[in-house]
Amino acid sequence: MPFDFTPTELETWQQLLLDAARIVRVRWRQGDYGNAGGPRCAVGALREAAALIDEQGLFSDVYTCALLRFGDRLKGTIPKWNDTPGRTAEEVATAMEEAAMETAHV
Repeated sequence: MPFDFTPTELETWQQLLLDAARIVRVRWRQGDYGNAGGPRCAVGALREAAALIDEQGLFSDVYTCALLRFGDRLKGTIPKWNDTPGRTAEEVATAMEEAAMETAHV
């Protein structure tokens, strides 16, 4: 994995993207968001990862920031990109990691 380390200076939205990438690598799907614990698309994985930090009251801001940063990286809509025929889980996870690390100070 290109970003298999424990960073120390990541913003919460960056960590969210890395957490979602881990979900995608293990159980990715195309066509719909999926259910927590089951296969997830890119947006579904972000939602699931964000729910884990919801106790801090950050879900909406952190999730929105991660979603926007990932969408900016793709230069398009996440669902359309995720659902492109031939797309792989590895491509999705790597793109999430790259979006997270673009501005990381580690």
